Amino acid sequence: IGREFRGKGANVLLGPAVQVHRVARNGRNFEYMSGEDPLLGARLGAAYVHGVQGEGVMAVAKHFAYNEQETDRFNQSSDVDDRTAWELYYPPFEATVEAGVASVMCSYNRVNGTHACENESLLRRDLKGRLGFRGFVMSDWWALHAPASDRGVDQEMPGIPQDDPEPWLSHNRLEASEGTSPSERHLEPALRILAAMHRLRLTERPSCTPGRGCSEALRSNQRSPQHDALAREAAASSVVLLKNSGVLPLPEAGGTSTLALIGGALSAESLWGQDPVHRMMPAKDYYMGGGSGHCGVLPEQLVTPLTALTQRAERSGWKVSASPSNNLTEALAAAQGADVAIVVVAASSIETLDRDTLTLDDGADELINALRKEGRRTIVLVQAPGTFLSPWRDTVDAVAALFLGGEQTGSAWADVVFGDRSPAGKLPIMLPKSASSTIDPSDEPSAVYSEGVFTSYRAKDAPSQSAFPFGHGLSYTVFAYGTVTRTPSEACPAPAVLCVRIDVRNAGSRSGSEVAQAYVAFPQQDDAPRLVLRGFHRTAELRPGDSEVVVFSFSARDLSVYRHGDWKLQHSVSVHIGSSSADLRGALERLVV
Repeated sequence: IGREFRGKGANVLLGPAVQVHRVARNGRNFEYMSGEDPLLGARLGAAYVHGVQGEGVMAVAKHFAYNEQETDRFNQSSDVDDRTAWELYYPPFEATVEAGVASVMCSYNRVNGTHACENESLLRRDLKGRLGFRGFVMSDWWALHAPASDRGVDQEMPGIPQDDPEPWLSHNRLEASEGTSPSERHLEPALRILAAMHRLRLTERPSCTPGRGCSEALRSNQRSPQHDALAREAAASSVVLLKNSGVLPLPEAGGTSTLALIGGALSAESLWGQDPVHRMMPAKDYYMGGGSGHCGVLPEQLVTPLTALTQRAERSGWKVSASPSNNLTEALAAAQGADVAIVVVAASSIETLDRDTLTLDDGADELINALRKEGRRTIVLVQAPGTFLSPWRDTVDAVAALFLGGEQTGSAWADVVFGDRSPAGKLPIMLPKSASSTIDPSDEPSAVYSEGVFTSYRAKDAPSQSAFPFGHGLSYTVFAYGTVTRTPSEACPAPAVLCVRIDVRNAGSRSGSEVAQAYVAFPQQDDAPRLVLRGFHRTAELRPGDSEVVVFSFSARDLSVYRHGDWKLQHSVSVHIGSSSADLRGALERLVV
């Protein structure tokens, strides 16, 4: 990504977006790589920063902080206590800071009553002070409402006024405001911006200088066969197999079996256009989310599920009958006589609007139920921007999810469905049984985070409310976990204070890769979640019978809780290792640290 951005003439990339999901219907959840867990966001966010900035492009971590819904996002206040901030929502930003991120973008919303970009407690005390951020704070577009450079914001974007006579950080407005002179108030922001530029050596080797020959770079084609292959690999690796009664992978058919391909998402187009209205409109793009970051995929570059599944099925000797719509009559006709039906269903979302519902689009539930009533084996493939409901999950034979896989979506589905690769993705969110167990967008002036840290799998009632738990994801093989053992912390990389190991073995008949997960419990803390994710590790591709020793090392911070303004190390902890938050295979209870 960084290499293509630099090739296109960019010096700055507006990412990674690392909000931890709170509101399941948030229209921008598709952007937020943290999913519902701070450790996941921390690991992915830091890696993203290293990758992008390693190519000489500034990364911008966003949106700081608590931009958890699109409803009334310019005015609503997110009211959050310190413990919830530091344990749940800050860690992904903290990790990007430690990775050396050049910039952090402050958000539209208010935080505890004050707009984020003018919030001295948020920006100066927490971000620049306690988190030690040394880069520059960039405002979201028109998110500044005052000449607030003394409160922590360093750069006003986009730098041109929208409804005001001139930018808030202009010389005239700073001069008219109380406090130090404009030159003094511009000094720290200028130093921070210049320092970030020099650290990435942009003054020596800029990608291009706007107004001085960027047009050629901007119009250049930075695609390559290697990047196309990587896009396919990334999408296929992201497929999460939620359920499989044995119907997947589809076998060779020898020309005697029929596969029905059903659903409007089979052949859906990706919106493409340069005008803002086209990019922002809430149409059904099932390959990427809508909004300011939407770019669309040209038809000649998009691999639809219909194209890829049809071609791969025919190679395996399947006869194909297709109905690329959600029309019940047409779907039942296409499925008549089919041995297996694959239903591709989807949902979309867009910046500026929260989703109306967690139900899949265009009567997908009714379509799936109608096909299943016919008695044939049914496979459901879901393309979604985040959480979705699956009321039919107990009646179908297989379910897989892909959270907006981009231009190679069709190839990813074909690779997994026909067994060219074993699924290895894990859920970054909990999929609920019903919408009633999720947090809705708030219409109130203040959204009070009264649930604290007890969201997703951390909620006390998560086991009973989960259709598919956080961290869940099946494979075409089976993994056996050995006994968890404690090893000397000196044998693990510093600054480990606790180290455990476990053997993960491929006990099935096909090759595959597993993501082992380490959860920690604090038995002496009555107000702590029952489990918190503190580590995960993807094994190598293991052949049948092969095994890998997985080692988890925990720092003092990993084994601490935030209380009374600081992190407190817990001297009694329990460690649980497993395949998901609900599939724990081994534990060490009440370890003394």
